[in-house]
Amino acid sequence: MKTPLRPWWLLLCGFVLTACAGPQGRAPGRYAQMVDSATSGCLRNPACATQVGEDAVLPWLSRAAARAGQAAAMLRVWEAAEVAHVERVLVECAKQANSDVNERLLGPGRRTTPEVCTEKVLDASGREVTRAMQLGEAKHAAALECVQRVLGATDAGRFSVEPRYLKDATTGRTRWLEPEEVAQWLQDGQFYLLAGSIVPDVVLHALGNPLKVQRVYDFKFPCPVSNPPIWDIYAPGHSFAGKTQRDVYQQLLNADRAPQLVSPNFGVQ
Repeated sequence: MKTPLRPWWLLLCGFVLTACAGPQGRAPGRYAQMVDSATSGCLRNPACATQVGEDAVLPWLSRAAARAGQAAAMLRVWEAAEVAHVERVLVECAKQANSDVNERLLGPGRRTTPEVCTEKVLDASGREVTRAMQLGEAKHAAALECVQRVLGATDAGRFSVEPRYLKDATTGRTRWLEPEEVAQWLQDGQFYLLAGSIVPDVVLHALGNPLKVQRVYDFKFPCPVSNPPIWDIYAPGHSFAGKTQRDVYQQLLNADRAPQLVSPNFGVQ
């Protein structure tokens, strides 16, 4: 009796598993082992890579490799040299913001002094604030714009400017809040949903994953600029009352290194 002909696709599968199984030509007994063996065998055996594109013998292999490459990129951490470059950018942006805002709000050649810092002025909303507060807000905005412009050209997706995080009361885990979600809550007047959230100035993280945090930075613009920068302490009644921003950032974000301050005169510390 003649052996019935097998469908062509069964022959192809048999060829692939045999050719790719390695020197012994045997596929392991379990499916998971068979797939692993076939994959590793093909990586060593040029016969499995004689075709390219959609006609490849193992088209899923190239797709899997692409996904693996994407996963590796997502987990990629900032190297020491890259972090050093970022910190130089942060300091330069702080210095530029300090200079530009002083020129714009105080006038050409004027600098901050204790007298200037305590002056009373009206902010954009018509509230009476100190000159120090007015300058600080303007310098923060200028510095963050500078960071976004400079780093965004080369490291988009690997850092965030003013990301908002919130510790989930149910799970105890830190959540990253999408900007669109935050904007909607603010628009709807649901400010209570943001209670206990934190907003560091700049966060370095894995590509596309703001929760895999590596470095955290906050800009500080002391007035006068000769004063050393210090971390703010949360006021009574706040969820983190009595704690410093630094301690809370570290607690919620668990960065590789403690959060750092960036200022025009003192750099990164």
